[in-house]
Amino acid sequence: MKNVYLEHLKSLSKDQLISLLYKPYKNNKIYDFKSYRNVALKFCYHGKDYSGLAEFKFRDTIGNRIKNALLMSTLGDKIVYAGRTDAGVSAANMIGSCRVKSRLTSNTNRYEITDDDTDEFNYDLILNSYLPENIKILGWAPVEDEFSARFSCIQRIYRYYFFDEGYDFSNMNKMCKKIISLKNFYDFCKHSENIKNYNRTVDKCEIVKDNDLYYLDIRARSFLHNMVRKIFWVLDKIGRDESFSYSNVGISDPENLIFYEAIYPIKLNFLCKQKSNNIYQKIKIKNEILRQIYKEV
Repeated sequence: MKNVYLEHLKSLSKDQLISLLYKPYKNNKIYDFKSYRNVALKFCYHGKDYSGLAEFKFRDTIGNRIKNALLMSTLGDKIVYAGRTDAGVSAANMIGSCRVKSRLTSNTNRYEITDDDTDEFNYDLILNSYLPENIKILGWAPVEDEFSARFSCIQRIYRYYFFDEGYDFSNMNKMCKKIISLKNFYDFCKHSENIKNYNRTVDKCEIVKDNDLYYLDIRARSFLHNMVRKIFWVLDKIGRDESFSYSNVGISDPENLIFYEAIYPIKLNFLCKQKSNNIYQKIKIKNEILRQIYKEV
């Protein structure tokens, strides 16, 4: 996927490029704002066509798209995420926090929804107007100034979906229990000189049946790079009763992995306009139709 975003820019016409570059400045005074506030954004995305969530130059990433939406709308320019997903990985309820323009003059440093918020910008609708169909803001929540989608998060939940291919679920469940008791995950991640500590605590590791599908439900405060996909690779080998070496653990496909939820010590109260909710419902219906079509495949 190297230089995919650069190739995308090269494919645009002169007028399209001018519109893309000039629009943030042209629209700079569209919103009559009175202050700035910290908000949490809940959003979903299908990661198949993107080079991951993080912002990278010359790549088409989810982070680049959201950053562009913030700039184009002139609402803000920086955002922090609860997690970081690789190329091909999707998210159902990713959380981002950012400082944005506000119509309110005071009383924005809070987690509760108040009557004042009915007069606030429709952050979800505004940002969605600049985002593609496979990246959607599901709602926004008022948060205190010190809230960080990344550093305030106390648990991250991932799901890895798969079909039963004759697995020995008894042995897989035994391995799940070992994963929970494990402290050092050096063999279950991508190594880096920047990582000094490979210790992590897995709160939950369980295989769940979901209609004709199964998924690995794995939860922890933090994960190492590629940790979930490597854990499932091992579970897959054990379920098939195939030999492998812990010194050479492979990695499972990214398309089956989804960032499912981020947990915080304080409940976030999200506001969502019906139009955004309708978009989400359409996505769910489309996915269910596809599931039914390929059910017997």
